[in-house]
Amino acid sequence: MFTKFRKKAMLSFSALALALLFLCASVGISGKNEKVFTPRMTAPEYTNIYYYDDNVFYDSGFGIPNCTAYAWGRVYELLKTKPDLCTGNARDWYKYNKDNGIYPFGKKPELGAVACFDNDCGGHVAVVEEIDGDTITFSNSAYNGESFYLTYADIYSDNPGQDGWRFLGYIYPEHFVENNKKLNSLRRVSVSDGLNFRKYVGVNAEITDVIPENCEIYISSFFEKDGYKWGKAYFRGEAGYCVIDYTVSV
Repeated sequence: MFTKFRKKAMLSFSALALALLFLCASVGISGKNEKVFTPRMTAPEYTNIYYYDDNVFYDSGFGIPNCTAYAWGRVYELLKTKPDLCTGNARDWYKYNKDNGIYPFGKKPELGAVACFDNDCGGHVAVVEEIDGDTITFSNSAYNGESFYLTYADIYSDNPGQDGWRFLGYIYPEHFVENNKKLNSLRRVSVSDGLNFRKYVGVNAEITDVIPENCEIYISSFFEKDGYKWGKAYFRGEAGYCVIDYTVSV
């Protein structure tokens, strides 16, 4: 009887171990729910409910252009559920989150993190969209200003990229991993009249330069928009975006 019971126990233990192994492989041994991050490099459409119809700031009459309405909507878009962020002034977001123990917070930039700033007159919040080498890219909106714009900062800066503001820290609503659709390659322009080099992703984005035919450019990552594949490129020492459908691999 003892031998049979021990065999059954060992089989049950083995089944449990396999189940636990499968669970760890599914959610990650660290316990973090790592979601793939898709950066936003262009303004949301007016039909995007996260920023407009289903946005708490929009409903209260303080919609975009407004940094809080934008950042709240951006996190809502990323989480696919309404965030538990402060719904007051941007200068209060960091303290509100810290005092209420809602989301992790700190000083290190991460994808999807909300950067919080203040000064003697008010506050500002922005969202980390990309960390490329030593450069952080933030998406922003400004009350009574631009509905959407990007800013950049050195990853080692104590006050990342917001002149006139005092950096308070980051709020981390979720842990994201970078989109693995990386090219990290050289490509050559294959159109005779050159390739438009744009400030943002999208056919309506500002053209900052034209890359000549047969010119080789370094592509670090890509996105899909307006029916094209877009690459983040570096040309004449500047970062920008171009349609990689009109390039060939070198």
